[in-house]
Amino acid sequence: MDSDITIININGAIKPIRMIPQLQQLFHSIIKSLEVLYVIEGVKPCARILVFEDELEKAMNFLNDNKISAAVSDFKVLKQTAQNEFYSDKSVKIDKNSKQKGHFFVYLSKNREAAKKARLMEEDNSHKELGLLLGYPKCCCEFFEKNFNEKNTDLTLKTLENSDGHEFPLYANIAARHFDVSLLSHFPHNFQCKPSIEIAKNNLKIIKKYSEQLAAVFSGILHCVAIYTAEEGIFLLRKYEKLGDMIVYGDVLTTSKSKLYYLIASNRELKIVDKNNFVISDVNIKGKGYGVMVFS
Repeated sequence: MDSDITIININGAIKPIRMIPQLQQLFHSIIKSLEVLYVIEGVKPCARILVFEDELEKAMNFLNDNKISAAVSDFKVLKQTAQNEFYSDKSVKIDKNSKQKGHFFVYLSKNREAAKKARLMEEDNSHKELGLLLGYPKCCCEFFEKNFNEKNTDLTLKTLENSDGHEFPLYANIAARHFDVSLLSHFPHNFQCKPSIEIAKNNLKIIKKYSEQLAAVFSGILHCVAIYTAEEGIFLLRKYEKLGDMIVYGDVLTTSKSKLYYLIASNRELKIVDKNNFVISDVNIKGKGYGVMVFS
């Protein structure tokens, strides 16, 4: 099968080459579009995506036409997304009748009861049960429930804390979601989580079924060194070569033009001391608010 796709350029922007027309027009994000596709393909039992309120009716009609049941959250959220960032873990709930424009969560499944149940679990803050219904591994659902913070649900650095070392399979790369690239829609409890990696591999097979080109683009972006920070942005160092504890890299994708970005972009190599400690141009950057991950 060869359906229309999109391509992502090295600056993190989505450049339409060929598109899955309806999915891309409705959901705008590749990750969201793929979530819907996984449900349609039957590899994901239930999905949860954000849909802008002005596009909700069109989205619901599309799902109905494709025999996908859907339920809508009883609240809206305001996404807090940084410039040049496609994805944010930060959001604020508001009343569904608020005059402020926002997004609704849409829960979709081939099983009508599953979609309704997912909405109820969200309302009850049953994080573990919701994650299980969405098809996430039990270990990762328990990890999320244990570490959940309503103000900021980004658990990437916590996942790194639970992981051994700093070298991981590219399938587990959740840092790239900020650039609209990911094979996972949950936080793995660690970057070696076998069930999560298996989900990612199966998702890549679905992408490849529709387009070998898009699958290659995803694999290429996920194969990177990710520098993840709590305050200074997320950086993907591409076209890298690992020489012992040294990393030589090419272009840099960023969510923030911070001082750290300019330091990274003005150099082409860094030394990894450990997963929370690296050195660039004799500047030692370390602490729990910093993480470095080599995905291959």
